[in-house]
Amino acid sequence: MKSDENRPNGAPDRGAPTEDPNVTDTPNGPGGGTTAAGADAQPWFKKPLPLIAIAVLAAVALFAAFGGFGGGDDDDLAVDDVEEEEEEATEEEATEEEEDATEEESTDGEDGADGEDGADGEDGSDGEDGEDGGAAPGDGPQIVIRGQDFSEAITLAEVYGQYLQGLGYDVDILTPAGFRVEAFQGLETGELNMIVDYIGGSQTQLLPDEPSSGDPDEVMETIRPAIEDLGAELLDYTPAIDGDAFVVRGDLDAETISDVADLDLVFGASAQCFERPQCFLGYTDPDIYGITFADTQTIEFGPILGEALAAEEVDAVVWNDTAPQIAEFGFKVLEDDLGLHPAQNIAPILLDEVVEAYGQDLVDAINELSAQIETEDLIAWNTETDLEFRESDDVATEWLEAEGLL
Repeated sequence: MKSDENRPNGAPDRGAPTEDPNVTDTPNGPGGGTTAAGADAQPWFKKPLPLIAIAVLAAVALFAAFGGFGGGDDDDLAVDDVEEEEEEATEEEATEEEEDATEEESTDGEDGADGEDGADGEDGSDGEDGEDGGAAPGDGPQIVIRGQDFSEAITLAEVYGQYLQGLGYDVDILTPAGFRVEAFQGLETGELNMIVDYIGGSQTQLLPDEPSSGDPDEVMETIRPAIEDLGAELLDYTPAIDGDAFVVRGDLDAETISDVADLDLVFGASAQCFERPQCFLGYTDPDIYGITFADTQTIEFGPILGEALAAEEVDAVVWNDTAPQIAEFGFKVLEDDLGLHPAQNIAPILLDEVVEAYGQDLVDAINELSAQIETEDLIAWNTETDLEFRESDDVATEWLEAEGLL
């Protein structure tokens, strides 16, 4: 409060109370102010406008300070909950994407192909089954294959076995043993569930009394029911043909098998040939070739046949026409002018349990491989194994890599 000496001359002291006979101390209204004496008490809404406005503004300010019109803390919590839910959803999506990427990376490259599992299954699930609902590579039974005990058949078993291993299938390539008889026995006993055979040879084994045909499609139709009776499936045959060959030295005066009927040749062949109508029995049958041989020798199938022929221990042998020694030693193959020899394309045979387990994906994969094997490939493999003395597994690996199949 300012002192009197600072007030203008004659001005009253505004800080001191003054008495007004017309004003009482009676409280009035919600504000608790004073009213003029003798006047009626007025409701707050009849007060002058400035007072009402001030009251409203004060109420709004207080209301806003304690939460406002947005619902206060409850609304803030609701907003926070929405934001947290959105963040959690984003984190879950990111986690799922990372897991999917990790699964794809873990499957790619383990089997050398596009992952452990096939494409989407028929049930819509990803990766559990192959495209046709069969088991993915590595999820089904082990495939057990064994080559017959001569170089070309050993290489064929390695080619098919390594190819399937490269696709991720569990394959056991057994040590070669026996020949066709043992191969089919292996299927019947379950020791093997896949073999690779020559279709004409399969006919001589399963249906020896059926007429021979040089048409591979006819041979396939002949042997298919017999193979199905074994609980197995016959797959597509290769373009490659390893035909039966009646082989003589190059200086022999003959061009067809019929030409040797009266030449008194010494004949050499494997033990199986002497039991087959499409081999020795057909050569000597009067209704077919009617050949009279001066003598016969049983020789193990393979390069030893060529060695015996070159040494003039025998004059003719039954061999396979992909044997590289035929060209190497100047031998010649006589024409099968009466069509005794059946078509000898190559076809894999799988037990039904394997086909059912893996489905059409496995069948298609094997058929794709078979379609790429040509007769020239067989000759090249045999040259490396029989003349250069390389191992069949190495020869198979190099060929698969060169063809982009491994």
